Amino acid sequence: MYDVIIIGAGAAGYGAALTLVSVEEKFEWAKNKKYLIIDDNNSDILKASFFNLSGVKFGIGGDELLHNMKVQLSNFKSCKIENATVTKIEDNNNSYNISTNDKNYKSKIIILATGMHQFNIECDDIEILPHNDILKPNKIYLKNANNKIKNGLYVAGLASGVKTMFAIANGDGAKVACDIFKVWTLKPAVAHDTIKDKR
Repeated sequence: MYDVIIIGAGAAGYGAALTLVSVEEKFEWAKNKKYLIIDDNNSDILKASFFNLSGVKFGIGGDELLHNMKVQLSNFKSCKIENATVTKIEDNNNSYNISTNDKNYKSKIIILATGMHQFNIECDDIEILPHNDILKPNKIYLKNANNKIKNGLYVAGLASGVKTMFAIANGDGAKVACDIFKVWTLKPAVAHDTIKDKR
């Protein structure tokens, strides 16, 4: 059983994952949490280069950027990445069953970071709407209220209806992770990076 499964390893998926894992040793409530990213290696980032993304090499290719985020995530022990295609999500009262092309998983919480092109996962309570905040035709998002579809089921990034910029989608993933922290702690919580006291 995982605490959170993230479906999609693009800007939003990594934004959520890196925020979640970054507190794994900082707070008692975060210790021993288990996370999983399930991804089909089909992110739009692979087709892009980035020239307006703060803090990274100017013109970085999407393949290098994805590689760097994967390496960054590997510094933390609480998250794994599986290459698979999710086919079905079933609500099991206080948890979810996730089926892929070859395995099944269970999680207490799911974050859908599946992008704006299509949503082909069999799942109740999903309403697909036209993504009207972009110029490209035939793009979609999943109906949500402040990134939440229902208890334990969240959507982040382009699939939530945000604008199509890496920084916005990445931040939306981080926001969803902080919303989950609030569910666990019952108060506002964020994942600040801090400089260790050298005294």
